Amino acid sequence: MVWAAFGFKGKVGLAFSDDRQNSPKYIETLENHLMPFAENIGGGNWEYQNDNAPIHTFNAKKNYLNSKNVTVLEWPPMSPELNPIENVW
Repeated sequence: MVWAAFGFKGKVGLAFSDDRQNSPKYIETLENHLMPFAENIGGGNWEYQNDNAPIHTFNAKKNYLNSKNVTVLEWPPMSPELNPIENVW
């Protein structure tokens, strides 16, 4: 499993996982990769966008992002062609 993120001001280094992602592992990825990146690009002036894969929609992740005051961009289901990260792969 590979996780990545990017924005106007840079990109996050790829995060690799040998295991299948689950709630705790995904939150760990966000904590160790997304949050430091966000702090470096300007603190609270950004929004997080992810697709509607089941791993991205569970309540623990939503609660985690809410606790960090992260705004999540609404995204239509079943629309991978709209996701900008698909152009990276």
